[in-house]
Formats: sequence, structure tokens, C-alpha cells
Amino acid sequence: MRKVIFAALGVLFTALPALAVAAVGSPYVPSNLGFDVTFSTRYFPAESFGFAIVGVTGGKAFVDNKRLSAGYAWTKFASHTAATVYMNLNAPYGSTVEGHVGSPKACSGTKAGAEPTACQGYNYGYQAAEHSYRYALEKGVQSALWWLDIEEANSWSKDTAVNAATIQGAIDYLNTKGLRVGIYSMPRMWRTIAGSGFIPVQKIAGQDVLIPVWLPVGVKSQVGAINACVTGKSFITGSPIWIVQYEASSTAIDQNIAC
Repeated sequence: MRKVIFAALGVLFTALPALAVAAVGSPYVPSNLGFDVTFSTRYFPAESFGFAIVGVTGGKAFVDNKRLSAGYAWTKFASHTAATVYMNLNAPYGSTVEGHVGSPKACSGTKAGAEPTACQGYNYGYQAAEHSYRYALEKGVQSALWWLDIEEANSWSKDTAVNAATIQGAIDYLNTKGLRVGIYSMPRMWRTIAGSGFIPVQKIAGQDVLIPVWLPVGVKSQVGAINACVTGKSFITGSPIWIVQYEASSTAIDQNIAC
């Protein structure tokens, strides 16, 4: 998720050609314009729009977005639908590791300062999601859909098994709260971080549920984003594309099209 400061748009968006049908289970209306709001977003567009996605984290796991309340309040005022949220994730490295790799699984054979294991990665992801979920509730933010931001800009292990376990741990925690999880990433980044063979799973109320994807494909126009909804290839086998991000201006907040 790019972290950019928004300058007032002052642009009226033209009507977009409607996509055929809404994606099953998606809270977003097809062809609707949306914005994603990060911890560094300070200015918001004045016009109404279809949907918004607000960052709970401040760029990485266990770091809170101090502007969450402001961003969420704006989306409730300006958006046609309830806001959804995302959180950044990374493997267990740095100052946030201590105290966050010991549960819910019992990990054996680990040493202080050693490379994290898949078991520790799972615990870290699980606890990171719990931390963000509790922080969101504290700020009055609720969403039935949470996106996990998986990008190379954050710290990841060279061992894709550790990274995959971290991602799965975060999904599993959010599923315990009855929340659906989607993944924001790009095909190349996803393969590098999680491995080409990793297919995350989720269960809600005991039922297997597909994990949707949010695709940043580097397109520069609404038309290009709409085309990507139809022609784009999901980086997770069997997962539907629900959103395509595009960048109409290098100085503007990220824009998105619902597929």
C-alpha cells in the first residue's frame, strides 16, 4: 500500500461501465470508485464515492495508525457503503518480536537471536492480527472484511515457509472473530514472499471460504483498472479478484475499482 499524502482532487469522475455482476460475497458494488486511506493520509477528497478501505496499522505489524479514527470518520461521512480495513503484516523481525511468538502454538527448538521458525511466524501473525483487531475496536472501527497487506517493503524471511505461516496465523485469528480476510499483493511479490505453491485457507463458522485478492497492477486509468478486473490473473489459485488499484496521479490518494 503506497503511503502518500492526498491533495484535493477537484475532479469529477465520469460514470464507469458497469461490470456484469457483483463478486459473490463482496461488499463492493462492481465498477464503483473507492479510495484506500493510509496512516500518512492527511487530506481527503470532498466528493462522495463508492467505498473506502482504511489502514489500521502504521506501515507494519504492531504499529498503530494514529489517524485511524479520523480516516474512518471521513469514510462514514463520504462513502456510500461501510468502510472496510486493512493491516500491514511482516515476518517476526525487530523490536516487535519479543512477547509475540510464544502462543497460541507451542514452539520448540527455538533460540534467541536465531532465524524465526514457521511456528514462531504463525504465532507472530496470529498475535499481530489480534493486536490490530483490538486497536480497531478501541477506536470504534468495525469491519466484516479485513485485508492483509503483503509487500516486499516490509521485513520477510528468506524461508517462504516462515512467511506463509505468518500470513496463515493472521488469517486464523481474524477468522475466530467471524471476519473474512482478503490479500493485497502482486503476483511477483506474493511468489517471493509466500512461495508460488502457498494457498492460504480460511474457515468462517466452520465453512471453507475463498480468500479474495486486491490487485495493484500499476495501471494509470479507470478503464485500465476495469479491464484488469476482467483480464487480470489472481496471484492465489482459485481466489477471485475483488478490487484493482490504480494510480491516476502520483500526488493523489490511491484509487480503486471494485470488480
